[in-house]
Amino acid sequence: MTIRSYNHVINKDKRIKESNIKNQKIDYEINEELMKEKTVILEKEKKIVLILIIISLLFSFINLTLSLECILLIILIFLGKQQLPKIKENKKREQIMKELPFALRQLSIELKAGIGLFDAMKTLSTSNYGELSKEFETTLKEIQYGTNYMKSFDNLSKRINSEIMDKVIYQIIRTLNNGGNLANTLNIIANENSRNMKIKYEEYSKKLNSIMLLYMFIAVLIPVIVFIMIIAATTTMGTIINPELLLILYLVFFPMIIIFMIIFIKRMEPTL
Repeated sequence: MTIRSYNHVINKDKRIKESNIKNQKIDYEINEELMKEKTVILEKEKKIVLILIIISLLFSFINLTLSLECILLIILIFLGKQQLPKIKENKKREQIMKELPFALRQLSIELKAGIGLFDAMKTLSTSNYGELSKEFETTLKEIQYGTNYMKSFDNLSKRINSEIMDKVIYQIIRTLNNGGNLANTLNIIANENSRNMKIKYEEYSKKLNSIMLLYMFIAVLIPVIVFIMIIAATTTMGTIINPELLLILYLVFFPMIIIFMIIFIKRMEPTL
Protein backbone atom coordinates (compact mmCIF):
# COMPACT_ATOMS: atom_id res chain seq x y z
CA MET A 1 0.00 0.00 0.00
CA THR A 2 2.87 2.33 0.83
CA ILE A 3 4.53 1.74 -2.57
CA ARG A 4 1.18 2.30 -4.34
CA SER A 5 0.58 5.52 -2.43
CA TYR A 6 4.12 6.69 -3.25
CA ASN A 7 3.60 5.90 -6.96
CA HIS A 8 0.26 7.69 -6.85
CA VAL A 9 1.91 10.83 -5.40
CA ILE A 10 4.69 10.71 -8.02
CA ASN A 11 2.16 10.34 -10.86
CA LYS A 12 0.12 13.22 -9.45
CA ASP A 13 3.23 15.43 -9.30
CA LYS A 14 4.05 14.51 -12.90
CA ARG A 15 0.54 15.42 -14.03
CA ILE A 16 0.74 18.77 -12.22
CA LYS A 17 4.16 19.51 -13.80
CA GLU A 18 2.88 18.56 -17.26
CA SER A 19 -0.18 20.77 -16.70
CA ASN A 20 2.03 23.70 -15.63
CA ILE A 21 4.25 23.24 -18.70
CA LYS A 22 1.16 23.22 -20.95
CA ASN A 23 -0.13 26.40 -19.27
CA GLN A 24 3.23 28.13 -19.72
CA LYS A 25 3.31 27.17 -23.41
CA ILE A 26 -0.22 28.47 -23.95
CA ASP A 27 0.58 31.74 -22.13
CA TYR A 28 3.74 32.17 -24.19
CA GLU A 29 1.87 31.60 -27.47
CA ILE A 30 -0.90 34.02 -26.48
CA ASN A 31 1.61 36.71 -25.43
CA GLU A 32 3.55 36.25 -28.66
CA GLU A 33 0.37 36.65 -30.74
CA LEU A 34 -0.62 39.76 -28.77
CA MET A 35 2.83 41.29 -29.29
CA LYS A 36 2.60 40.66 -33.04
CA GLU A 37 -0.86 42.27 -33.18
CA LYS A 38 0.35 45.30 -31.19
CA THR A 39 3.37 45.71 -33.51
CA VAL A 40 1.13 45.64 -36.60
CA ILE A 41 -1.27 48.18 -35.05
CA LEU A 42 1.61 50.52 -34.07
CA GLU A 43 3.04 50.39 -37.58
CA LYS A 44 -0.35 51.28 -39.06
CA GLU A 45 -0.77 54.15 -36.59
CA LYS A 46 2.68 55.53 -37.44
CA LYS A 47 1.85 55.49 -41.16
CA ILE A 48 -1.50 57.25 -40.62
CA VAL A 49 0.07 59.97 -38.43
CA LEU A 50 2.91 60.47 -40.95
CA ILE A 51 0.42 60.84 -43.82
CA LEU A 52 -1.62 63.38 -41.85
CA ILE A 53 1.50 65.40 -40.97
CA ILE A 54 2.53 65.51 -44.65
CA ILE A 55 -1.01 66.58 -45.67
CA SER A 56 -1.07 69.33 -43.01
CA LEU A 57 2.31 70.63 -44.21
CA LEU A 58 1.04 70.71 -47.80
CA PHE A 59 -2.12 72.53 -46.74
CA SER A 60 -0.04 75.09 -44.81
CA PHE A 61 1.22 76.40 -48.16
CA ILE A 62 -2.34 76.59 -49.55
CA ASN A 63 -4.59 77.41 -46.61
CA LEU A 64 -3.56 77.97 -43.00
CA THR A 65 -7.03 77.11 -41.62
CA LEU A 66 -7.04 73.67 -43.27
CA SER A 67 -3.54 73.08 -41.92
CA LEU A 68 -4.71 73.89 -38.38
CA GLU A 69 -7.67 71.53 -38.82
CA CYS A 70 -5.32 68.71 -39.86
CA ILE A 71 -3.04 69.36 -36.88
CA LEU A 72 -6.10 69.32 -34.58
CA LEU A 73 -7.20 66.03 -36.16
CA ILE A 74 -3.73 64.52 -35.55
CA ILE A 75 -3.86 65.55 -31.87
CA LEU A 76 -7.36 64.09 -31.45
CA ILE A 77 -6.33 60.80 -33.11
CA PHE A 78 -3.23 60.56 -30.91
CA LEU A 79 -5.19 61.27 -27.71
CA GLY A 80 -7.92 58.85 -28.78
CA LYS A 81 -5.41 56.04 -29.39
CA GLN A 82 -3.80 56.66 -26.02
CA GLN A 83 -7.13 56.39 -24.19
CA LEU A 84 -8.63 53.59 -26.33
CA PRO A 85 -7.29 50.60 -24.27
CA LYS A 86 -8.55 52.18 -21.03
CA ILE A 87 -11.94 52.95 -22.60
CA LYS A 88 -12.26 49.35 -23.86
CA GLU A 89 -11.32 47.98 -20.43
CA ASN A 90 -13.87 50.21 -18.66
CA LYS A 91 -16.56 49.30 -21.19
CA LYS A 92 -15.83 45.59 -20.70
CA ARG A 93 -15.98 45.98 -16.91
CA GLU A 94 -19.29 47.88 -17.09
CA GLN A 95 -20.81 45.22 -19.34
CA ILE A 96 -19.68 42.47 -16.93
CA MET A 97 -21.11 44.32 -13.91
CA LYS A 98 -24.50 44.72 -15.63
CA GLU A 99 -24.74 41.00 -16.33
CA LEU A 100 -23.32 39.85 -12.99
CA PRO A 101 -26.57 39.72 -10.90
CA PHE A 102 -28.37 37.69 -13.60
CA ALA A 103 -25.41 35.30 -13.98
CA LEU A 104 -25.15 34.78 -10.20
CA ARG A 105 -28.89 34.09 -9.98
CA GLN A 106 -28.66 31.52 -12.79
CA LEU A 107 -25.65 29.88 -11.10
CA SER A 108 -27.60 29.75 -7.81
CA ILE A 109 -30.65 28.15 -9.47
CA GLU A 110 -28.53 25.47 -11.15
CA LEU A 111 -26.69 24.64 -7.92
CA LYS A 112 -30.04 24.32 -6.11
CA ALA A 113 -31.17 21.93 -8.87
CA GLY A 114 -28.29 19.62 -7.96
CA ILE A 115 -25.92 20.49 -10.81
CA GLY A 116 -22.22 20.56 -9.90
CA LEU A 117 -20.27 23.82 -9.73
CA PHE A 118 -18.12 22.99 -12.77
CA ASP A 119 -21.15 22.10 -14.94
CA ALA A 120 -23.04 25.18 -13.72
CA MET A 121 -20.09 27.40 -14.67
CA LYS A 122 -19.92 25.63 -18.03
CA THR A 123 -23.56 26.59 -18.65
CA LEU A 124 -22.72 30.21 -17.80
CA SER A 125 -19.78 30.19 -20.23
CA THR A 126 -22.13 29.19 -23.07
CA SER A 127 -24.93 31.59 -22.03
CA ASN A 128 -25.52 35.02 -23.50
CA TYR A 129 -23.67 37.07 -20.86
CA GLY A 130 -21.13 38.62 -23.23
CA GLU A 131 -17.71 39.29 -21.68
CA LEU A 132 -18.70 37.61 -18.42
CA SER A 133 -19.35 34.32 -20.26
CA LYS A 134 -15.89 34.62 -21.88
CA GLU A 135 -14.28 35.15 -18.47
CA PHE A 136 -16.02 32.05 -17.07
CA GLU A 137 -14.83 30.11 -20.11
CA THR A 138 -11.24 31.16 -19.33
CA THR A 139 -11.72 30.14 -15.68
CA LEU A 140 -13.01 26.70 -16.76
CA LYS A 141 -9.97 26.20 -18.98
CA GLU A 142 -7.69 27.00 -16.02
CA ILE A 143 -9.52 24.42 -13.88
CA GLN A 144 -9.26 21.82 -16.68
CA TYR A 145 -5.49 22.41 -16.91
CA GLY A 146 -5.09 21.64 -13.19
CA THR A 147 -5.57 24.96 -11.39
CA ASN A 148 -7.72 24.62 -8.27
CA TYR A 149 -11.04 26.44 -7.89
CA MET A 150 -9.71 29.00 -5.38
CA LYS A 151 -6.83 30.10 -7.60
CA SER A 152 -9.03 30.15 -10.72
CA PHE A 153 -11.62 32.37 -9.00
CA ASP A 154 -8.84 34.62 -7.72
CA ASN A 155 -7.48 34.96 -11.29
CA LEU A 156 -11.02 35.80 -12.48
CA SER A 157 -11.23 38.59 -9.92
CA LYS A 158 -7.83 39.98 -10.97
CA ARG A 159 -8.76 39.96 -14.68
CA ILE A 160 -12.00 41.86 -14.15
CA ASN A 161 -10.39 44.20 -11.59
CA SER A 162 -13.58 45.43 -9.92
CA GLU A 163 -14.31 46.05 -6.25
CA ILE A 164 -17.75 44.41 -6.52
CA MET A 165 -16.29 41.35 -8.27
CA ASP A 166 -13.60 41.10 -5.57
CA LYS A 167 -16.33 40.96 -2.90
CA VAL A 168 -18.31 38.34 -4.87
CA ILE A 169 -15.24 36.13 -5.37
CA TYR A 170 -14.26 36.55 -1.72
CA GLN A 171 -17.71 35.34 -0.61
CA ILE A 172 -17.58 32.38 -3.04
CA ILE A 173 -14.10 31.30 -1.88
CA ARG A 174 -15.09 31.75 1.77
CA THR A 175 -18.22 29.61 1.29
CA LEU A 176 -16.25 26.89 -0.52
CA ASN A 177 -13.62 26.82 2.23
CA ASN A 178 -16.19 26.67 5.05
CA GLY A 179 -18.40 24.16 3.26
CA GLY A 180 -21.44 26.44 3.31
CA ASN A 181 -24.42 26.57 0.94
CA LEU A 182 -22.99 28.27 -2.15
CA ALA A 183 -26.40 28.50 -3.89
CA ASN A 184 -27.88 30.58 -1.04
CA THR A 185 -24.77 32.77 -0.87
CA LEU A 186 -24.93 33.53 -4.61
CA ASN A 187 -28.65 34.27 -4.41
CA ILE A 188 -28.12 36.74 -1.52
CA ILE A 189 -25.28 38.48 -3.42
CA ALA A 190 -27.40 38.71 -6.60
CA ASN A 191 -30.37 40.21 -4.72
CA GLU A 192 -28.13 42.73 -2.93
CA ASN A 193 -26.53 43.83 -6.22
CA SER A 194 -29.97 44.16 -7.86
CA ARG A 195 -31.16 46.40 -5.01
CA ASN A 196 -28.05 48.57 -5.30
CA MET A 197 -28.58 48.93 -9.06
CA LYS A 198 -32.24 49.92 -8.52
CA ILE A 199 -31.24 52.67 -6.06
CA LYS A 200 -28.51 53.94 -8.41
CA TYR A 201 -30.90 54.08 -11.38
CA GLU A 202 -33.43 56.06 -9.34
CA GLU A 203 -30.72 58.60 -8.46
CA TYR A 204 -29.54 58.66 -12.09
CA SER A 205 -33.05 59.40 -13.41
CA LYS A 206 -33.35 62.38 -11.03
CA LYS A 207 -30.02 63.83 -12.18
CA LEU A 208 -30.79 63.19 -15.83
CA ASN A 209 -33.68 65.71 -15.93
CA SER A 210 -31.45 68.67 -15.04
CA ILE A 211 -28.62 67.42 -17.27
CA MET A 212 -30.98 67.16 -20.26
CA LEU A 213 -31.98 70.80 -19.79
CA LEU A 214 -28.30 71.79 -19.81
CA TYR A 215 -27.73 69.61 -22.89
CA MET A 216 -30.61 71.27 -24.78
CA PHE A 217 -29.27 74.72 -23.87
CA ILE A 218 -25.71 73.95 -25.05
CA ALA A 219 -26.57 71.79 -28.07
CA VAL A 220 -29.55 73.75 -29.45
CA LEU A 221 -30.03 77.22 -27.98
CA ILE A 222 -26.42 78.51 -27.95
CA PRO A 223 -25.68 77.65 -31.63
CA VAL A 224 -29.00 79.21 -32.73
CA ILE A 225 -28.47 82.37 -30.62
CA VAL A 226 -24.89 82.79 -31.90
CA PHE A 227 -26.06 82.32 -35.50
CA ILE A 228 -28.86 84.91 -35.12
CA MET A 229 -26.45 87.41 -33.52
CA ILE A 230 -23.91 86.95 -36.34
CA ILE A 231 -26.62 87.48 -39.00
CA ALA A 232 -27.95 90.58 -37.21
CA ALA A 233 -24.45 92.06 -36.82
CA THR A 234 -23.54 91.25 -40.44
CA THR A 235 -26.64 93.04 -41.85
CA THR A 236 -25.86 96.24 -39.92
CA MET A 237 -22.04 96.28 -39.69
CA GLY A 238 -20.95 94.08 -42.61
CA THR A 239 -18.79 90.96 -42.33
CA ILE A 240 -17.58 90.61 -38.75
CA ILE A 241 -16.35 87.00 -38.82
CA ASN A 242 -14.34 84.98 -41.31
CA PRO A 243 -16.59 82.45 -43.15
CA GLU A 244 -13.94 79.73 -42.65
CA LEU A 245 -13.92 80.41 -38.90
CA LEU A 246 -17.72 80.19 -38.91
CA LEU A 247 -17.50 76.78 -40.61
CA ILE A 248 -15.01 75.57 -38.01
CA LEU A 249 -17.30 76.87 -35.27
CA TYR A 250 -20.38 74.98 -36.51
CA LEU A 251 -18.76 71.92 -38.08
CA VAL A 252 -16.06 71.26 -35.46
CA PHE A 253 -16.48 73.22 -32.21
CA PHE A 254 -20.22 72.82 -31.51
CA PRO A 255 -20.32 69.14 -32.62
CA MET A 256 -17.37 68.44 -30.31
CA ILE A 257 -19.23 70.00 -27.37
CA ILE A 258 -22.29 67.85 -28.17
CA ILE A 259 -20.13 64.70 -28.37
CA PHE A 260 -18.48 65.51 -25.03
CA MET A 261 -21.92 66.05 -23.46
CA ILE A 262 -23.15 62.69 -24.78
CA ILE A 263 -20.01 60.96 -23.44
CA PHE A 264 -20.49 62.69 -20.09
CA ILE A 265 -24.13 61.51 -19.86
CA LYS A 266 -23.09 58.00 -20.89
CA ARG A 267 -20.37 57.89 -18.26
CA MET A 268 -22.90 58.89 -15.61
CA GLU A 269 -24.94 55.76 -16.31
CA PRO A 270 -24.88 53.71 -13.10
CA THR A 271 -22.96 50.45 -12.78
CA LEU A 272 -22.24 48.16 -9.84
